[in-house]
Amino acid sequence: MFRRRQERDLLAWARESGSLIATADFPADLRAGGEEHRIATPPDFSRYWKFTHPGRCGFTVVSGEETGFEAELTNALPLEYLHRLQLQNSLFNDAVRLEGVALEGERLVLVTSQPTILGQPIEQAEMLAFMAKLWFHPLHGLTLGRPGALAFYRDLDETAAFDAHPGNFVKDDNGVVLPIDLVLVRADEPLQKALQAHMN
Repeated sequence: MFRRRQERDLLAWARESGSLIATADFPADLRAGGEEHRIATPPDFSRYWKFTHPGRCGFTVVSGEETGFEAELTNALPLEYLHRLQLQNSLFNDAVRLEGVALEGERLVLVTSQPTILGQPIEQAEMLAFMAKLWFHPLHGLTLGRPGALAFYRDLDETAAFDAHPGNFVKDDNGVVLPIDLVLVRADEPLQKALQAHMN
């Protein structure tokens, strides 16, 4: 019910604001970009465009009675996905934009863009150091997302970060480490309780 309502409201917003994107206007170089997105790059290579898979809006992490009160990676609702992008911008000074909404086979697609970051992969130690500088502490024994990915929690603002692995970070030519696609969540009370067992 929540998903259908959010999809309906997003489509209404897109139509009213001129942000409804026709599939015929999808970039010709649209290609696989991981579990959550398909990606494309404009001719000037200034930004990466990201298209969610039809009917899906990336991932989030939840906990509650339905998960046995364990933290569980699950498909995000549209607004959960957009909230995650807001966290990406506010936490890491990124500039992710919602470019519009499309219907592909009658299923919702969210279209965003992110500045192109040229750089190189990082080592796990660099990732840990970067997160520590932002007061994120590792959640031990919790892997959600790619096998071996790390998870972090910051009690300062009850923010959790999942699917943290070197492939989701880039180090630019100035040596600045930048996260790209972490699954970010403001942890509600059930999720906070589920994460406590991994804080030591």
